[in-house]
Amino acid sequence: MSSWIIFTLFILSGVSTFFVASRLSIYGDAVKEKTKASSAFMGAIIGIAISLPELTSSVTAIIIDSPDLAVGNLIGSNLFNIMGLAIFDIVYRRYQILTHATAESKMYGWLVIYMTIIVIAGLSLTLPTHIFHISYTSIAVIVLYFIGSKFINDRTSYQGRKVKKQNERYKDFTYKQVLFRFIMYAFLIMVIGSVLTITAERISVITGIGASFIGAFLVAISTSLPDAVSVGTALKLRNFNLGISSLLGSNAFNLMILAITDLIYIKGNLLQQSSPANLFTGAASILFILLIIYSITRRKVQPWSYLLPSVLIIISYFVTTYLVFQIK
Repeated sequence: MSSWIIFTLFILSGVSTFFVASRLSIYGDAVKEKTKASSAFMGAIIGIAISLPELTSSVTAIIIDSPDLAVGNLIGSNLFNIMGLAIFDIVYRRYQILTHATAESKMYGWLVIYMTIIVIAGLSLTLPTHIFHISYTSIAVIVLYFIGSKFINDRTSYQGRKVKKQNERYKDFTYKQVLFRFIMYAFLIMVIGSVLTITAERISVITGIGASFIGAFLVAISTSLPDAVSVGTALKLRNFNLGISSLLGSNAFNLMILAITDLIYIKGNLLQQSSPANLFTGAASILFILLIIYSITRRKVQPWSYLLPSVLIIISYFVTTYLVFQIK
């Protein structure tokens, strides 16, 4: 396949992602309206759906025996997600969107931090081998994800500040109709994510850029487009908590995908066979989420100081990009 076809498919897939992911967010909001589910819980469900491209790309990386690409894609995707939230925070600075997030969103943030710490331990420490070919860190990540998610969902209750809510925005649709559309667009997201990943990998071969950098940034950004569009659509609908919780839920699920990828990688310990550059990406993602949690926790912030954490996240993202490029 010629180079121009590869680049064309990549661009077309990216454009399609904007449409499909926005529809996914809209119908996720519709499902939430027609059920008793909280914004935080429904946000987590949307986060899982729009994380399907990451799952597809990581499985593909394992098939071609590129553990560095698999790990870099998922950790890099989490980094880009938070940077995207910081950009949205600046765009919607008038509403100070992070102050509308609930305690559940903050708990999802802490869950992602604890899961990331386990992953960093697997990247940097020589731990007891594994059970069969599965590392103990991957088992710990999976267990923590399910226990943490259940704990958070059992404690769902909206306590954040709300903006004016519009009732019955989807009264022309039945519950089955919106649920079918939500599932359909989730499937389309997975297909488009596959095309994005395959073309991005081919671009890495054509340009000669290293797999570490490609995984952490080009592939990660490509597969994270659904997250960014979905969150942006939720914020546009003034459903701030849904947008924030869906992104944090997506980050938690990305780390669970990393553990699942280790399960199917039969050639050894996935984390210990990946590049040390992923340590920078993982540490930066923890810093980013700590800044988000800080912004969620504080109240009555002066306009001039509110955006400082988001500005710091954006600057740090580009510094991390440079460091990973140098280590590649």
